[in-house]
Parts: sequence; C-alpha cells; structure tokens
Amino acid sequence: MSPAEASPLSFMEKLGPLVSFYRPPDQTASRSVDDEPRLIIISSWTGARDVHIAKYVGYYRNLYPAAQVLLLESTMSHIIRPSLIGPSMRPAAAVVRAAFPAQAPISSSSAPLLIHMFSNGGSSSVASLYEHYAATAGPDDDRRLPPHVTIFDSCPSVYSISRAVAFVNAGLSPLQKWIAAPIFYAWAVVWSASIALGLLPDSLSDWGKTHNDAGNTAELRRAYIYSAADALVDYKAVEAHAADAKTKGFSVTLEKFEGSAHVAHLRKDERRYWGIVKRIMEGPEASGEQ
Repeated sequence: MSPAEASPLSFMEKLGPLVSFYRPPDQTASRSVDDEPRLIIISSWTGARDVHIAKYVGYYRNLYPAAQVLLLESTMSHIIRPSLIGPSMRPAAAVVRAAFPAQAPISSSSAPLLIHMFSNGGSSSVASLYEHYAATAGPDDDRRLPPHVTIFDSCPSVYSISRAVAFVNAGLSPLQKWIAAPIFYAWAVVWSASIALGLLPDSLSDWGKTHNDAGNTAELRRAYIYSAADALVDYKAVEAHAADAKTKGFSVTLEKFEGSAHVAHLRKDERRYWGIVKRIMEGPEASGEQ
C-alpha cells in the first residue's frame, strides 16, 4: 500500500484481524489526569470502513490524549457465524488486563474505562470480551471488566425478518435490492424458523442479555443513542433493553435522536453526540446532579 493509500488507522498496532491498539506517546501517557479514562474501547459496527472509524478514534485522541485506544472490528462472516467472534477477541482481553493490572479503589463517578459500541457488530464484540476477560482472571483477580461507562450507539436489537433483510442488503443499490429481495427474505425466514426451533442460537438476544448481566460488569452508567428512523435496529427494542437494565440496577440514560439513520447519529448532531459522551464520562457529580 502506497503512502497515498495508507489506512487512516495505520498508526494503530494490529493485534489480530479484528483488534487494533493505540498507545499514546510516553510523555502524554505519563500525565496524571483524574478525569480521563485510562483505556477507551471502540467496538465498531459490522463492515465499518476505516475512514469512518477513524473519525471516532481521532476525536477521542483529542478529547482524552492520555488514554489508550482499543479498537474491536466486526465482519459479516463473524455475525453470521458467531463462534468466530470469541477467538478474534482474545487479544483484546489481554490488552484490558495489561491496562488494569490491579483494581484500585475509585470514586463514585470516576471511570477508568470507556466502552463505545456500535450496532450489533459492536455489541457482539463486547459481549465476547466479557467472556474472555473473565476467562483470563487469576485466583485473586476480578472476573468483571474494570469500572466503566458504556455508550450504546444503535444497539442492541432483537431478530426480525425485515431488519435482517435490511442488514444484509445495506450498501446495495435499489435495483440490486429489488433483484435480491426474494433470496434475502427466504434466507431470513429460514433463519428465523431455525432460531425458533432451537437449531441456531438467538445471538442478538444472547448479546443483549449479556450486557444486562451484572455479573459480567462493574458498570457505573450507560447511555443509549438511537433513533426511530433506524432501519436496522428497532428503537422499541433499544428502549426495552434500557428498561430491563434499569430494573437490574444499571444507571441508564436514553438519548433519542430525530431522523438519524443507523450509526449516523453523530452526523445528525455532532455537538449533542459528543456532549452525551462527555456527560456520561464525567458523571452526576461533575454535572451538578445529586
């Protein structure tokens, strides 16, 4: 690849096909900044292009220059074959363990870890990370991820035939969608029947339940960023997941955007979007709430 064609993420170290890592320069990383996370995990949507992921990575590098950044990517093959996700996330668990060698006491609002996931692809990667982080725990280690805050962008969702078709035909032209529609709908119906009969796992539901399992996390608070205009993820499913999280003791904020498409809420209102991230990171004490 020539310099002109270099990926906008080429500054990150590739730890595996789907895992990349950025460590800030020693001088920057050695800064003592209480209100910055030590590690930021960006878990991208399925098939996300580097140029789009780089916008989020770049903003976080400017906002929290002392933070390390761990990128988890997702592909269509991993979503269709969820058994592939786990092995791909093993390097990520090692990075988190290295970033948090000891669980030090924290204040009620500080968050040393920020998780930002997008769509079901990002949801699947983080759900797998929970599992592998727990599996690497020693006898005296906490099996949960370190205390953190979570941003759910356009996720999680539940399986439906129409939204499964919308997912697989994303990026196709109107003509291509029309030609492929009978095949895609037949595939989605068969997949739905297979889930109902127990022949295939209901992965979307499983990932959603994992995020609301208090045994997997030490989460301080979370925000859901979503829209009723999202063609791939039903906003009612997002709100139902948030309601379930509340009943289980999670601190939840719902941020519903108007008219924004799937994983396009940042483009709709960038100022509001990053304001949400900052408020969730800072916590109620910083914003003056009691």
